[in-house]
This record gives sequence, structure tokens and C-alpha cells, in this order.
Amino acid sequence: MKRSVVIAAIVVIVIVVGAAIWIVGQPSTTAEKPTSIVVRAWGGGWQYALHEAVGKAFEEATGIKVEYDYTEDSELQARIREIIPAGQTPPVDVNWTISTNAYLEAQWELVSPMSLEEVPNLAKMRPEAKPAASVMAKYGDKWPYVNVYAYTYVLAYVPDLVTEVPDSWLALWEPQYKGKIAMYDDGIGFHAVLARLAGVEMSEVLAHPEKMEAAWDLLKTLAPNIGGLGEDPDFSMWIERKEMALLVTILTNVFEAKRAGAEVAWVVPKEGVEVHTDALEVLKNLPPERDYWAKQFINIACDPEVQGKWAELLGCPPLAMGAPIPDYMKGDPAFPTEPEHWEMNIFVPEDVLAQYQKEWFAKFQEITG
Repeated sequence: MKRSVVIAAIVVIVIVVGAAIWIVGQPSTTAEKPTSIVVRAWGGGWQYALHEAVGKAFEEATGIKVEYDYTEDSELQARIREIIPAGQTPPVDVNWTISTNAYLEAQWELVSPMSLEEVPNLAKMRPEAKPAASVMAKYGDKWPYVNVYAYTYVLAYVPDLVTEVPDSWLALWEPQYKGKIAMYDDGIGFHAVLARLAGVEMSEVLAHPEKMEAAWDLLKTLAPNIGGLGEDPDFSMWIERKEMALLVTILTNVFEAKRAGAEVAWVVPKEGVEVHTDALEVLKNLPPERDYWAKQFINIACDPEVQGKWAELLGCPPLAMGAPIPDYMKGDPAFPTEPEHWEMNIFVPEDVLAQYQKEWFAKFQEITG
């Protein structure tokens, strides 16, 4: 049955005092207030951090329960590409996903864009939180999604297995590390580093993709030193067993190994590290009242105080300006929280990743396989 409920333009003001959040301004009284909204999430510690920081704040502010759907992000993307163009209602209201997926879903017009009137906290986000210009052009002054935090791929090292703390990525090529370098099996987190070492910046790649050939030539000379190619659980194991000396990994794996009692540290080499982001978006074809409350969830997620708590629990630096920064992140470019951190590191825009990442995965595997 076609719904006839229409929600007028609403100005939402979020006031934060300590941990309490009030939403001032409500949808039309004719709009049904749902008992719950559904948010797609990663499980484990990821969902825990989201719920403790954002979900509970939303429930307290609205009285609406937050339920979580753990469908794999790529699987959900395949489903909504069929469901939404057919005019059907998607299985989740808010999609928490990698920014590359959010970019593609926005290009395919699978999202409900957000105005500053609907989600005023968007105005408090850093420039890196804003979607790529190529997709913003499709939506005008509305945001199809918002990047909510950043994360980096650092150079981790096992102190007993290195002669000195590496200050450059070029240490990976040193002969004493033959067979002692670990990376993800598709090279994620290292493609842009290779490019920079080869004299190519990500800003050049969209216009001149052929320039990446210099990076692949460089990788061929590194291949003999790569002794471990795997996924997240492998990194913690390699560190604990002292099987690999240098590892290109997200910090989550380093923390996991530390909790298990392993000796491990990390460094941001002078050439910088790759910075990626994750995003929140509201899917298209929701009933008006669910669309409204889904956007309020994102508004709360973008509040600086909420962002600070989320960052501390998740271990990823916030993208809201003025968000409290956990002490352990301060001054470390592995957690880009200052302008100089963003300047030295390599931020890979989601439009570049969307266009070339699969190709880079295949090329990396061809060379290292």
C-alpha cells in the first residue's frame, strides 16, 4: 500500500550536555514513530563501539531501539542493487560501510541524500568527511553519505627482529628482511605507499592511471622479501610467534597482539601511511518516518562528543571538528587528528578506490603470487 504520509521540512537541533542528547523538533504528528531502526554493522568490537557510543545515545534521545544487521557489506550491496531499483524497501535503514561502497551506492542512486536541515551536524565535520566531489555533483548541496572516522595502515615491527626502528618504507627492501615482510594478500594499505615511493601521488591517478606502472615495477623488486600474505587474524599470529619482522597492517591487529602479550610497536614512516575512511548512509525507498529517524541516527553519530567516545572505543580518529581526542591518539600521525598529520599521510579518495582498487588488488596478487 502506498503511504500518503508527508513530512514537512524539519529543523533538528541536537543539544549535548555530558552524555545526554535531546532532539528538538519532531516529524509531523501524522508520521508513525517506529519502535526500532535497523543499522547494518560489522560484528564484535565494531558493533560494540557503535552501540556504546552512538546506539545508546540515539535510544536515550528518541526512545527508539537500535537493531543491528550483520550482513556482509558486499552482500548487502548486491541485494540493494536489486531491491531498490525495483521499488522495494531495503532490509536496513542505516548502512555502515566502507567509503568505497558508499561512493558506489551513491553513484547508483541507492541512497536518500541528507540536507544540512535534516542532519545539521554535517556542518561540524572535517573536509575529509565530505563525499568525493564527483558524487557530490550528482546531489547538489545534499550529502549522499558521510565519512565518519579515519583509519591507517601502519608499519608494525617486532622489536627483537629489527636492527633499528625503520623511519622509511625503503627499509622493506633491505636484504636482512628477506621473507620477513607481511602484507594483506591483496596489498590493501600499501598501493598508495608504493605509488608515492615511485614518485606518483593519488591526485594524479584518476587522470593518468598509467603512472601506477612505476609502482608495480617497484613491487616486483620487493616481492622476494614478502614472506607473509594474509588476512587480519594472520597478522596477530605472526606477531605473537615472531615469524615476521615488518608488517603493513591496520592498528587493530597490533592492539590484538599486544593484548595477547606480544612485543610489537608501530611507526609512521617519513613518507606517510595510507588513510582510509568508513561511512554512514540512509538507504533509498524507506517510509518517510523511517527515513527521518535514520537521519537522526546519523546526526547523533556526527555530534563531536559522540564522535569522541566512538573514537576512543573503536581506535579510529574522529572526523568531527572539536571532537575530544583520546590521549593515546594525540601526537601520533598513525591517528590523523591534526592538519599536519593529514598533510604527511596519503589520503586515498573513495572515487579513486572505487575506480581502481579491484584492478590494484589483481595486479598485486599477480606480482606477489
